[in-house]
Amino acid sequence: MKYLHSYVLGSGIPLGGLGTGSLEIRADGRLYEWTIFNNGGYAERQDIRYTYYLTEMDSFIVAKQNKKVRLLQGYNYYHGGNPYTLPWLRPVKQVEFTGEPPIAYVKFIDDFIVSMKAFSPFIPGDVKNSSLPVAIFKLSSSNPTEFIFGIKNPYERGSIKVTDNTVIFTGDVEPKDPRYKGNLCLSVIAENATAITLGKQPDYEFWMRYKEEGELRVTEGNLYGMLKGSGKEVTYILSWYFPNHVLSDGKVLGHYYENFFTSCKEVSDHVKSNLNYLEGKTTKFHDLLYKPRGVEEWIADLLGSQLTTLIKTSWFGKDGFFGIWEGYFNTADERKYGDFPYTDGPLHTALNTIDVLTYAIYSLIVLFPELAKRILEQTKSIEDNTPLYAVYALAFKENREKYLERLEKDPSISTDLNKLLKVVKEIVKETGKDPKGRIAHFFTDGLNVDEYHRVDLNPEFVLMWYLTAKMTGDKDFLKRLYDKALSAIETTFKTQTYDGLIYHSLPAGFEWMRTVNNMLGVLPKAEGNTIYSLFARDLIPLSVQTYDDWTMLGITSFTSILWIAALQAFNEASSVLGKDKRYDYQSLVQKLKDYLWNGEYFDLWFDPLSGFRDKASCASQLLGHWYSTLLGLKFLDEEIIRKTLAFIMKYNFKEEEGVINGAYPDGFRPLGRAYKNALNLPSSPHFDTPWSGVEFYLASHLAYEGMIEEAKKVLKEIYERYALAGNFWDHLEWGSHYMRPLSAISVIPAFEGLKYDGFTNTLTITPNLEEIDWIFILPSAWGELKENNKEVKINVVHGELKVSKLYLKRKPIRITVNGESRNFRVIADMIELDKEIIAREGDEILMQLG
Repeated sequence: MKYLHSYVLGSGIPLGGLGTGSLEIRADGRLYEWTIFNNGGYAERQDIRYTYYLTEMDSFIVAKQNKKVRLLQGYNYYHGGNPYTLPWLRPVKQVEFTGEPPIAYVKFIDDFIVSMKAFSPFIPGDVKNSSLPVAIFKLSSSNPTEFIFGIKNPYERGSIKVTDNTVIFTGDVEPKDPRYKGNLCLSVIAENATAITLGKQPDYEFWMRYKEEGELRVTEGNLYGMLKGSGKEVTYILSWYFPNHVLSDGKVLGHYYENFFTSCKEVSDHVKSNLNYLEGKTTKFHDLLYKPRGVEEWIADLLGSQLTTLIKTSWFGKDGFFGIWEGYFNTADERKYGDFPYTDGPLHTALNTIDVLTYAIYSLIVLFPELAKRILEQTKSIEDNTPLYAVYALAFKENREKYLERLEKDPSISTDLNKLLKVVKEIVKETGKDPKGRIAHFFTDGLNVDEYHRVDLNPEFVLMWYLTAKMTGDKDFLKRLYDKALSAIETTFKTQTYDGLIYHSLPAGFEWMRTVNNMLGVLPKAEGNTIYSLFARDLIPLSVQTYDDWTMLGITSFTSILWIAALQAFNEASSVLGKDKRYDYQSLVQKLKDYLWNGEYFDLWFDPLSGFRDKASCASQLLGHWYSTLLGLKFLDEEIIRKTLAFIMKYNFKEEEGVINGAYPDGFRPLGRAYKNALNLPSSPHFDTPWSGVEFYLASHLAYEGMIEEAKKVLKEIYERYALAGNFWDHLEWGSHYMRPLSAISVIPAFEGLKYDGFTNTLTITPNLEEIDWIFILPSAWGELKENNKEVKINVVHGELKVSKLYLKRKPIRITVNGESRNFRVIADMIELDKEIIAREGDEILMQLG
């Protein structure tokens, strides 16, 4: 016997809506990782993080044609079948699985063939219907077939009710149980539907009676619910309602779906009534995404793979709170154990991590813009009448020195909060070192802020705020967060700049902290792991950035370019709102070059105080300028941008690895040895490893600059690396389904040369390909974009697209909307329409080129 085996079961396609919990269908056809009950890795509460009420062994679908019965799974004999007493109740010979989020297509191949389409509604721009707690399974065969879908009751003391071709699972649990007041439904759309309950595992007698007599025999009890349907096409609808999403502090977060439904039956009824719309729009989105022309299909396959993270790891509370885990600690995955675990992650809540979201938010802006706005509006910053204000103010050397002088004269300051805050404000006024406005890192347990340490968060917040506002054209949103963005800039200028650029002081990386602690040896327990602060300039690691286990000192290319881009973006925001506040960022561009430009790329960092320098090339050094590109703004010369990208590819790109975060021009790789700088620090893996979220960003930037072949090289390495790992739909960093790779979607508009200014309704389409026909996704609309040397065509499938001005590679000779000509004029390289185009669902904009 010869078997061919490929390890592809490490991940699959999550089924469920935004913030509903999920279950995951994998290449063997089984359903894994049921977190619909507010449990497992999805949960915040530690007591249920390893709890799974259903596993991949607890559900099945059986198909029967002409007395041949098959378990639709590529596993082995199970659910009563075995090669001794029930050899005919067998798994299929082969499963062909095509995972293309939000849809999984599965073909079960045996003496007869059954096809399955498994999906949950995912419709960009439609938040309600994309957050339904439902999974839909459409089964079909060329001949009439009987199907049985069976599920074990997820309640230990449960009951099963049968009504209207629906099986409803409920149970008696305590209020602290995440299943409290919840229910699970299985419905069917089919001919001759039959629902039954079983009080025990399906056994020999049950299956023999079914095969020979076609009877599903009910047994007393509530262990299994089963639903039979017949026909060439049978649709099962699995819906759920589990509102008891309770956090560790007792706060009930709940789910957004509670605003529309009160039971799983209501969810199921809604889906049945609207199935044509839900399936039609989801399928159209899928088809446009995965069937491009002019771009290889494997690229679309790779980019779409990361949509799984929005389903797998998002929280969407009843009150509208929306969060995405930075990384997902997959407690159901066996690879979290052993000597080489790589699917572990945050043990405690880590939602909406700002530095990681900086890479990922473009996807959210174009898919569900109102959720991007929610995340940014939820973001916290330091206020000046709080204890944290005193903590962060006194972390700075200048403030602490003056505080110690005051403390010697009045020791009571330290035990009187009102007096402490008063003194700290007086000191801050004197020194100017004011932490008010520092942006928080992420939400942790109880939706509390974890810390305000990181210096890159302030410019990153500003860039995300303005990109979201500009692409959506939402001036009210721009205005609501204007003061928060202004405070983020002001606190950076006041506390952490040198010569106008962001300045990093020690402690600036976790490996520096470890090194100092290890150098000191074993200390009394009371000192803990914070003793390093005695040997640093600041008492808190205020200069950490997204590569937090990689110390960068002084002026860095990564944060400096983010900073200049943020100032440029803020200036434009002020202009849009008619505000007077402006910053001189142009002078900083020359300083950036003076400090860091080496003729090929920008050095990793240079400390003008010590003279220390690190000449490594950082893969993300131009991230800020990528934002400027998306915003239609640029501050670096085109030659410098393209040269830097070229040398990132030369030094950071490694065959059979991908793009590593840091690289030295001479090829030296630290691999645990010291970096090539004077700090004498052993390197961490952050330097010498590829992060796919960074690689997707880089591919997008390359494509926008016309470096298409380089972008494809980057994408190919990601594709092969994750396909072989069995984690094609689950990219890793600090945990599974890491948020940063959501940057994948930004590669699509980069190939299309697509940008949109919602304030002026200006659409840019300047692809660097001869021909392209692919999906376009903008905050207000999505559909099909076709561009070649003869025409540019836009078909709107969902939403509304407003266009007043155009930038195209070639001048149009005629513009029509649904065949009706529109007048326009050409001003330099801009096409201005006499009358604004408003294209809605079904409308076509055609631009014939000269």
